[in-house]
Amino acid sequence: MRRTGWLLLVCCLALAGAVGWVYQQQVAEQSKAAPKKPASLPAGFQSRAGEGWVWTKTDGEKTIAEVRAKEFTQQTDPPRVFLQDVELKVFHKDDTTYDLIRSAKAELRTEDGVMFADGDVNMTMGFKADPAMKNRLVRIKTSGVTYSTMTGKVSTDRKAEFAFENSTGSATGAIYDPALRELQMQKDVDLHWTKGKKKMRVESGELAYKEQESKIYLKPWSRLTRESLTLNAGAAVVTLNEGEIGLVEAENANGEDKQPKRVLEYAADQLVMRFADKNAINRIEGERNAKLVTTSDTGRTTVTAQHVDMDFETPDGESVLKKALARGGTTVENVPPKTATRIMRSEVVELAMRAGGEEIDTIVTHTPGEVEFLPKAPAERYRKMNGERIWINYGPKNQLEKFRASKVTTFTKGKPAPKGKPENPDSKTSSEDLLATFDPKTGDMSRLEQWTNFQYEEGERRAKADHAKLEQATEHITLTGTARIWDPSGSTDASTIELDQKTGDMVATEKVVSTRLPDKKTAKPKSSLIDSSETIQARAAKMTTQKQNTWIRYEGGATMWQGADKLEAETITIDRKAQLLTANGKVFTQTRERPKANAKQPQAQLFTLVRAPELEYRESEKLAYYKGGVNLVRGDLKVNSQELRAWFSKDDPKTPVDEGNSLQRANADGSVDILQSAADRTRTGKGDHAVYEIAESKVVLTGGAPVFTDSLQGTTRGQTITWFSDNDRLMVDGADAKPTESRLKRNQKKSGK
Repeated sequence: MRRTGWLLLVCCLALAGAVGWVYQQQVAEQSKAAPKKPASLPAGFQSRAGEGWVWTKTDGEKTIAEVRAKEFTQQTDPPRVFLQDVELKVFHKDDTTYDLIRSAKAELRTEDGVMFADGDVNMTMGFKADPAMKNRLVRIKTSGVTYSTMTGKVSTDRKAEFAFENSTGSATGAIYDPALRELQMQKDVDLHWTKGKKKMRVESGELAYKEQESKIYLKPWSRLTRESLTLNAGAAVVTLNEGEIGLVEAENANGEDKQPKRVLEYAADQLVMRFADKNAINRIEGERNAKLVTTSDTGRTTVTAQHVDMDFETPDGESVLKKALARGGTTVENVPPKTATRIMRSEVVELAMRAGGEEIDTIVTHTPGEVEFLPKAPAERYRKMNGERIWINYGPKNQLEKFRASKVTTFTKGKPAPKGKPENPDSKTSSEDLLATFDPKTGDMSRLEQWTNFQYEEGERRAKADHAKLEQATEHITLTGTARIWDPSGSTDASTIELDQKTGDMVATEKVVSTRLPDKKTAKPKSSLIDSSETIQARAAKMTTQKQNTWIRYEGGATMWQGADKLEAETITIDRKAQLLTANGKVFTQTRERPKANAKQPQAQLFTLVRAPELEYRESEKLAYYKGGVNLVRGDLKVNSQELRAWFSKDDPKTPVDEGNSLQRANADGSVDILQSAADRTRTGKGDHAVYEIAESKVVLTGGAPVFTDSLQGTTRGQTITWFSDNDRLMVDGADAKPTESRLKRNQKKSGK
């Protein structure tokens, strides 16, 4: 296994120290055979003028080491051995490769076994013994090298520089312990990996390399730089793999990767970086107070959590963010340039990036979460969503595309009101599922759909349905499937309800049932066709409300009732501001007569029934106007006419609320035909016009030669015929030119006596 730059520096320092060791071995072996004279030279050593001094150590036929020096001298006080132009060759086990170490001078202190080279020391490793073989050299240059023959440690307190196949570097002060196979660089550590498309640089205050563990320990600070990528940290541990960085574990780390179109930032109390080939990062793990920030022209996304895992793709040696998984109190803040800021909170959140790592593709929560939409302008609306699970899909340029959630609740701040106007109420919803889609150009929400147990609340208004849809541009809400909407004034149920949030207008279709509760401001019942003091209920195929519920229309077999009072028609329209009610198509009304006050005996319920093609009722006049052929039935009295006007009693504060009749007077016009039937008697009246005074039970016939016929008393004609239906009274007013004509029948019972 090839070692890295630090390993090579270790070898170089160790080889420098080997000079001392070789020297000691040489002295021990040659002293035995060397002559004792001359005394000025060490015993057993030879000095050859012009050829220098050579010592060789072998193991059998293999050469282990070879030391050469041009000069060799020894002094006795203090005891020193001096070598000039020292050259050491240390051969590898295969005997085909060797390392070469050169120094101009070296000295050995014999009293403590320490060898020191004060000048430059040059080391070259990897020479091939066969010149035809390709050399893969490593060169190291330093000075002030100290070697201990007792411990084998090699050290220097000076700058050391090295260069080899994959890297270069420098440091000030170094210690190598061959027994532990550990190297320490004491300060100003600066290493460069040159292999691969992207260059790597590691800087630190101190470095400790443990060869047996293949790990490098950096402290008290560290910095890793890879072109656009920078990591700053406290203490760090680098794990090597085949001479290249495989893993970096750093404390209190923060880093960034600046690319032309995006910037990636990350930080954590404990950061782990994993590397692939070519020094490319393929994974970053942040533990405790982890943070990830991506910034581009399309916005800024910040992820904070207790733990963040980031996976990278490595095309052509690049490190491109692919996805990130955040765990523990996760917050994701996305700030687009123009649209609302989005803040997501959840315990576990996963982000996936689009190709190129510049834009977000999806954000998914694996635990319950919350999303806030913070408006850019005061006129925009604040929104918040909570869900058991949340899925967010992004389109190009980091624009929101889809938003999904399950078991969701939403909150929307009321639309800002003009100055001086009351604030618009906030709205809330809930449902089992939610899907929001967004405008790809603006990033604004375009549609919101919720289904399964949908609930809605806005001020005093409530709603529910199987499915709800909001079209944001038009602020149009559609509720379908057993839809219901209600407020303190009443409720509406239908298969489909459409609501315009801007105007409050509503359209309900299919199986419509509505209820309007009594008006709290009404102190007593009103004698009218519609009594606002009582609950009003209606049923129709379609219902439309406009102008803040002051205009209401029922269509398709419409029926409206208050207790026993009833109105039926194909279409019923109520305009509360104009105090107008119109009905068209098969109109039928049923109004009850109120009991008289202080009645001594219970009174039978009496109804007035009217049928006509059209009806127009004006509350201000208490007038119901029936047109198109009218039929009125009241007890045993029937009236047919082309038109009918019916007046109801006007309110009188002095009159008890239960006194008098609801219907006060009725005027019939056009081909009037009146019939009163009893078991033994029939009365009919005809004319162009008839007035029916309810309180007096009086009918006045005029116009078109009125005629009145009593099955017991005969026929009466005249210009004006007044008939009291509760008794036998009949009054006839004749004209001067046309005397009254009456034909009376005898009372058969009396004549037989």
